[in-house]
Amino acid sequence: QDMGKEPEPEALQAWKERVRQELDRVVAFWMEHSHDKEHGGFFTCLGRDGQVYDDLKYVWLQGRQVWMYCRLYRKLERFRSPELLDAAKAGGEFLLRFARVAPPGKKCAFVLTRDGRPVKVQRTIFSECFYTMAMNELWRATGEARYQTEAVEMMDQIVYWVLEDPSGLGRPWLLGAPPSESMAVPMMLLNLVDQLGEADEELAGNYAELGDWCAQRILQHVQ
Repeated sequence: QDMGKEPEPEALQAWKERVRQELDRVVAFWMEHSHDKEHGGFFTCLGRDGQVYDDLKYVWLQGRQVWMYCRLYRKLERFRSPELLDAAKAGGEFLLRFARVAPPGKKCAFVLTRDGRPVKVQRTIFSECFYTMAMNELWRATGEARYQTEAVEMMDQIVYWVLEDPSGLGRPWLLGAPPSESMAVPMMLLNLVDQLGEADEELAGNYAELGDWCAQRILQHVQ
């Protein structure tokens, strides 16, 4: 108020407190029930009581949970605990060991067994995108350069698939198929441009042209 700002309405304060409580409750649930202390990574098929009903591990969700733990650890003081960061690192190490189907190749599995054996591969870039997000956030939270190296190398591979040689992705193009433009790919790539470019002028500059390319394709869907 001293700086010329109006005080927050009571309703807004109440909603912010509710969001805070819900976030704390959700994170506590996942920290209690989802951590696989034997093999690393996370169980994501959980009932309301926290019981695991399927121990398959989906790479999208492994990457998202690593990213979320690291982002909470970095951005919110109340989540800056060794337990949260250790869980994120355990998830990240599981991805490093098992996500890629045929290392040193970069193609990631869509789903893994509990102990990391590949079950299914999708002809898309999305497992690799969430892998990249996880590695970049791990680097930001831990300062360990090997995570950032992995993130940038995977980003380079994703860009190559999308802009230079998409032959290994997607369904085969058929002569009678109408032309189409997916929004999912440029949307995810733009997310990665934002992720890797945060507080990094060099990478932000490297990906500026790619970001413009993504935005142009997304805008084609605006009616």
